[in-house]
Amino acid sequence: GGKSESATGNPVTSTREVKISMNKLVIGVNTAMFDGVDTDVAFRTIREAGFRYVELAYNQGYVGDMPPALFQEGNARHIRELLEKYDLRTHSLGATMNMGAQDAVAQFTQRIRFASMIGATWINICVGRSADRERIISNLRELAPFAEEHQCVICLENGGDPNYDVFRLADDGFALLDAIDSPAVAFNVDAGNIVSLCPDADAIAEAINMLPGAQHCHLKDLEVRNGEVHFTPMGQGQLNYVPMLKALEARAIPCSLEIPLRMHRQRDSYPVRADAPVDPARSLDVLIQSREALEKMTGYGVS
Repeated sequence: GGKSESATGNPVTSTREVKISMNKLVIGVNTAMFDGVDTDVAFRTIREAGFRYVELAYNQGYVGDMPPALFQEGNARHIRELLEKYDLRTHSLGATMNMGAQDAVAQFTQRIRFASMIGATWINICVGRSADRERIISNLRELAPFAEEHQCVICLENGGDPNYDVFRLADDGFALLDAIDSPAVAFNVDAGNIVSLCPDADAIAEAINMLPGAQHCHLKDLEVRNGEVHFTPMGQGQLNYVPMLKALEARAIPCSLEIPLRMHRQRDSYPVRADAPVDPARSLDVLIQSREALEKMTGYGVS
């Protein structure tokens, strides 16, 4: 329904429009900014910053070592205990890996089981290179029923560097969704990744174009200095998220702040990790500044 004129000539808003405008965004924090920091400290800091949701960043190639034990019941129990300890919740898991690898199905099956053990529905994953497109599609087709069985959705994320260029822009993504054709596969949209991999695209407009296929979103702000991408608190970089937040609200798509402070992207868009983890006190500041900026943009508390 659209707006119609009332007897007094003022526009009347339909109930559907009122309902849409009242979806409050659920915004959590991805743990990428705590790369190398103890999980207990990460969770405590997230809670202290005023957030309620956590997305673990178990991303190949972006954070430290990921031993197989990370995806076993012992660690799942540890995560559940920490969630309870800090009164936090989780509904998404960052699990980027090369879906074109020979052992991709076996590896990702573990990640689906783990997501299920910690209560995460959305598994966010940059999937690989365009050269491996056919194998990626075939592997995701095989994994989709397993995800569905575990009440999970595999959310394909548009990539930020050439290792993950099979999904760069909206058209690439929708072509993948069509080819896989499963209700257990959707998008995780990341406007920041578009800036590094497709610098000539309008990142926010392109990200909004992806939303009809999306079930989750990563929010990150950044600035490009000398061709390199550096991550900033929300509202302090070069991306204007206001129209995107409105579009996310309309579709009630949950989000995580993904601000990987320990890394930046070089001119060739590949990520570089700093030698030492970021001080949790700095992460706390960045999270509080980001929360306050988001609350200004949305007009309500986002915790």
